[in-house]
Amino acid sequence: MSWKIGMPNLGHTMEEGKLSEWLKAVGDVVKKGEVIAVVESDKASFDIESPADGVLASIDAEPGAMVLVGASIGLVAAPGEVMKPAVSVRSGSNAPVSAAPPAPPARVEPAAPSNRGAISPAARALAEVLGVDWQQIAGTGDAGMVSRDDVRAYKAGSGRAASAPTGAAAGATPLSAMRRAIAEATERSWRTIPHVALHSHADVTALQQAGGPRLTAVIVRACALALREHPAFNGWLKDDQFTPLPQSDVALAMATPAGLVTAVVQRAETKSTAELGREIGALAESARTGQLDGARMTGGSFTVSSLGRWGVDAFAPIISAPQVAILGVGRIDRVAREGNDGTLRFASEVGLTLVFDHRANDGVQAAQLLAAIVAYLEQPERLEIKQ
Repeated sequence: MSWKIGMPNLGHTMEEGKLSEWLKAVGDVVKKGEVIAVVESDKASFDIESPADGVLASIDAEPGAMVLVGASIGLVAAPGEVMKPAVSVRSGSNAPVSAAPPAPPARVEPAAPSNRGAISPAARALAEVLGVDWQQIAGTGDAGMVSRDDVRAYKAGSGRAASAPTGAAAGATPLSAMRRAIAEATERSWRTIPHVALHSHADVTALQQAGGPRLTAVIVRACALALREHPAFNGWLKDDQFTPLPQSDVALAMATPAGLVTAVVQRAETKSTAELGREIGALAESARTGQLDGARMTGGSFTVSSLGRWGVDAFAPIISAPQVAILGVGRIDRVAREGNDGTLRFASEVGLTLVFDHRANDGVQAAQLLAAIVAYLEQPERLEIKQ
């Protein structure tokens, strides 16, 4: 009996992933659910667990290899079983590689990777996020390879920031892997999705007077409840088919030192604003320190992006495909409004811009969703705010 360890799909548009490091060697005994390898997409690292109890019988991809989604990176087998691994990977270059090696002996030892004595890809990404110069770190891995634990230990012990990048004389600096991923996703979305933006504002005076969680948590809950009423905006559009999700998995755009990431609040419609506030705070801290679980960075059905704290009144963000809508949140502003009795009053209003994919929905439906979000924000009692 044998079990394939496949390259997981880490995102809707992902076609391949990088094998970062193996935590086990061929012949090691493994337990079901035990983390045995780390793979990464352009933005995050993911732990790979053993699919069963047994022995790591083969390693089909070495650290640094690009592996097609679904292809084998290794095999777990019953002790003593002889395996015949097959690989479908991409090497460090962009050239596809397909290999079907001859029948190996009972135990196949992995070839020495070319980046030994340097740093694993996952550790390099973490060092970039934490602002650490990894070349100053003494690695504890094989042949001195720097691991993620080494990066964290160095950051905790020294706190020294990374040295300034050494670009060309003219000051040119190549884009980081994360920045390139953001650029590619943004360009693809902007080129293929017909974006339409609708702007409104919500009077949050009563919300502020009620106290309670921060505005972000309240907006996430308002969106989650509104999406339940307008499911045509809560899902994914792929291959000319829209797939609605049964729950509101609201993604939050978060800025990190390395670039923009999204953290997904799962089943947001089932959580109080107090619960959402605590969860969002934990996700933000994990994103800031580069420890955000990769599984929490994918799978969102709708996105909220806010620039209000930086003084932006309103903006139209770009949709995160294959989602079909995103909400841009501006700052809260004090404005003068005429009351119902003709008197002047001051109110606190937040700017909201809903951007939607016109292929999936029309303007009237989008306007109804935006109106529902505004209504929830202006009637805090409907949000069931809890301390």
